Amino acid sequence: MFWRRPTGRSDIVARNGVIASSQPLTTQAGLEILRTGGNAIDAAVAAAAVLDIVEPFSTGCGGDAFALIHLPGRRSPLSFNGSGRAGSLVSLDDLLEKGWTEMPLLGGSPVTVPGAMHLWGHLVDEYGSMELGEVLAPAIKYARGGFPVSPIIAEEWKQLTSMLVNDEARRLYTIGGRAPDTGEIMSNKELASVFETVASEGVEAFYTGPIAEAVVKTVQGHGGFLTLDDLAKHRTVETTAISTSYRGVDVYEHPPNGQGFAALSMLNIMEQFGFSEASSLDADRYHIMIEAKKLAYADLYQHNADPDFYDVPLRELLSKEYARRRADLIEMSRAMATPTTGLPLGKDTIYLATADGEGCAVSFINSLYMGFGSGLVVPGYGIKLHNRGNLFSLDPKHPNCYAQGKLPFHTIIPGALYSGGDLLGVFGIMGGLHQAQAHAQFVSNIVDHRMGPQEALDHPRFHHNQTMNIVSLENAIPARVQGELHKRGHILVHETMSGFGGGQAILRLHDVWIAGSDYRKDGQAAGF
Repeated sequence: MFWRRPTGRSDIVARNGVIASSQPLTTQAGLEILRTGGNAIDAAVAAAAVLDIVEPFSTGCGGDAFALIHLPGRRSPLSFNGSGRAGSLVSLDDLLEKGWTEMPLLGGSPVTVPGAMHLWGHLVDEYGSMELGEVLAPAIKYARGGFPVSPIIAEEWKQLTSMLVNDEARRLYTIGGRAPDTGEIMSNKELASVFETVASEGVEAFYTGPIAEAVVKTVQGHGGFLTLDDLAKHRTVETTAISTSYRGVDVYEHPPNGQGFAALSMLNIMEQFGFSEASSLDADRYHIMIEAKKLAYADLYQHNADPDFYDVPLRELLSKEYARRRADLIEMSRAMATPTTGLPLGKDTIYLATADGEGCAVSFINSLYMGFGSGLVVPGYGIKLHNRGNLFSLDPKHPNCYAQGKLPFHTIIPGALYSGGDLLGVFGIMGGLHQAQAHAQFVSNIVDHRMGPQEALDHPRFHHNQTMNIVSLENAIPARVQGELHKRGHILVHETMSGFGGGQAILRLHDVWIAGSDYRKDGQAAGF
């Protein structure tokens, strides 16, 4: 179906195992796990743990994670939700009585139960071939012995130090108040001790006992709502992946509370138009994708919520008939204003991919949400706490309104591709609300234009801001295309590459793995 000779960097092609991550030390750690007897699941968790150390503002055990896992013989991926619920100390009415109109970005109040560590342990226990201590060993090594900061991470770190809230955060993640420069050595011995405790006692040691007590004390001490019982009750949930067919390729995403259905909805709308005969940089193609994004995200913002609290109308949202009706709203000559949903209401991040010689593949995403999350670090333990609760609405009529024990809206989404029940590959792209629209662009690059993973990731992207109805375009999109989009009424702006996230992908080609790693990050794809 795909692969043409790349126009830029070559793909990585290997038979026995491949890792693609946003940081080279992480990729090498994952490969070492594969070489020493681990499988793709072990390698994914090892890589996620190393990224907690070497890309600290993006991810960590104090955040949330999701995974899609392909096992040989299966015709669809296993799906896992590693996100945590809102604390039980306050209700929505309590917050409204305080006069709140939105959830804070920093401090204790946006911290929900961190689900990542439980997912790590669950996946290794149920599907790995190594012990958790072996899997966490590379991360412990870098946490204790230190690591040199890589260039793009150093640049982003400088932009995020103002987000650090408590003294422990500033002590661990700055050098005398400043961000580290490229090549400077950073470490986190406190977090190494947490990993060692979990390795010897199991993930329960993270959710009960001294570690949990310190987490709760930190959160409540900064105005948050978590209790020890909230942490003790947390469990990873196995879910059912959702999918649509895009020109014969089955695209899988994680279901709500994640935004994956917006990528599928966008693809369904795009499928109503022909792309393959046009250039991948054609103005009509970008216009259609931008308009499809607007329509898909109108539904996303209205309907994405914890499915335990709201019956998300996925069957209708992902139906081809609904996509045809939505596509009819697109005019080729002009851009639309911000649309509304077509259905009424019913009653900072890392992505990595791994694959092994036995045919297993993992699509894995782990996040603190914003850079350094809540800005809080647990004293004595080095755990960064996320701020995913910031995405709760405080509108009592909205499906995503705050409630005790509720999962918040999540932006992080892993993806997978199948054809005729056979795995085509796993992929993901980081970047908050950029993710679903970037997924659709990546899939179109693969399916419509026969790009390999590296070219499909590097291809210039757009990002549409639904609130402001503005379109950011990467500079590699030709001036003539930008001019044509402007004539059609799109409000165009330019951003640095950091505004477009970064992705990884591993695809299957002639019984070997072929992988790419986005140039927008420090990342590396490698195999053996």
